[in-house]
Amino acid sequence: MARSASTTSSLTSWIDLRGGWPEFLWGFVILSLSFNLYGPGNPQPGDFMMVALLCVPILLVRFQMPGSIRRPILALAAFVLYVFLCNFVWAAATAEFDFFKASAFYAFNFAVFLGYLVMLGERGDDWLRWTLYGFAATLVMLALLSFPFASRAESGRLELFFVNPNQLAYHVLLCATIVVMLAPRYGVPRLVLYGLLLCAFYIELRTYSRAGVLGIALLGVLQVVQRPTLVTVLALPLFVLALYHDLQALDAGLWENRIESVQESTTEDYLTDRGVERMFEHPEHMLLGAGEGYFLRFHPQKLEIHSSAATLLFSYGIMGTGLFLIFLRWLSVTAGTRLTLLMIPALSYSLFHQGMRARPFWLLLAVALGLGVLNAIRTLKTPKEPSLSLADR
Repeated sequence: MARSASTTSSLTSWIDLRGGWPEFLWGFVILSLSFNLYGPGNPQPGDFMMVALLCVPILLVRFQMPGSIRRPILALAAFVLYVFLCNFVWAAATAEFDFFKASAFYAFNFAVFLGYLVMLGERGDDWLRWTLYGFAATLVMLALLSFPFASRAESGRLELFFVNPNQLAYHVLLCATIVVMLAPRYGVPRLVLYGLLLCAFYIELRTYSRAGVLGIALLGVLQVVQRPTLVTVLALPLFVLALYHDLQALDAGLWENRIESVQESTTEDYLTDRGVERMFEHPEHMLLGAGEGYFLRFHPQKLEIHSSAATLLFSYGIMGTGLFLIFLRWLSVTAGTRLTLLMIPALSYSLFHQGMRARPFWLLLAVALGLGVLNAIRTLKTPKEPSLSLADR
């Protein structure tokens, strides 16, 4: 009995409910991100609360930007400015105003990114801790909702309160990544962490997302290996192959159909299905970008490119994509090796889906940079202290 009580205590000791009303409200906002109530492309309930909680403080709170994060923030600001410039030019040239909708998405997401860092600087560790609680609770909540709302599905693939199953799969992958990033800092027991990853893995199975299942599995693998960089660089192709054969053996009609679609599809099918073929048909836009709007120019059904990487390259050209890659480069320098590796599954997922508009993606970037900020501040306060180990980051 004493041992059981000790185990229970160790599992709950990482929970610290300190914090004021902003932290409590922030946890509620994170939960609200799982509910798309007003249709695709429209502001959602969580967005309105983010304006008050993250965007307004940018104007009210005096934010002292540490030097270690000045470069990534300025690089991202330069990218967003280029997005505005490129879309404005094309809106003027075509007299089409849907270019401004894409610009508004990037502006708001950048405000969310910057606002999160402002609140982190103002509220400190309590803000990060409640970020962990919010996204951990999201994984449990979605797993539980998958039972009473199992009928909210598309062709048997669970979608819950999202527009389609792929959006749910990407959302869960982002939530799980943020939880894994923050878990070591706040002493989350491995048993709890793996339980949360199992919740995420279960939801990914219900969405029948190959990329989502692979991403969660990779997050789990990175928790147990001693040399995560070596595993990511060398063993990832073997891991993908093993997972592919495991999925083939599953006794589920939907998984068999998904695997068969991969076996029978060609590179040309992928390019057409994702709208990527326009990159080869209109190479004149690859330098400066075609803007993100008026898709009737390239597809009779106004299909946008279903790939974040391809969208950046075609819509904003080498110039815009280069600015975003510079941001990722400086972000990785500040965040460190461990956090950079943990971002790989989410970034890889976006190669096959459009994920640049997802609010948790920008929060993921802010969390990675925020942890780097705290590490930098700690180093500045104790210059003689040895650098943090990979496990401490």
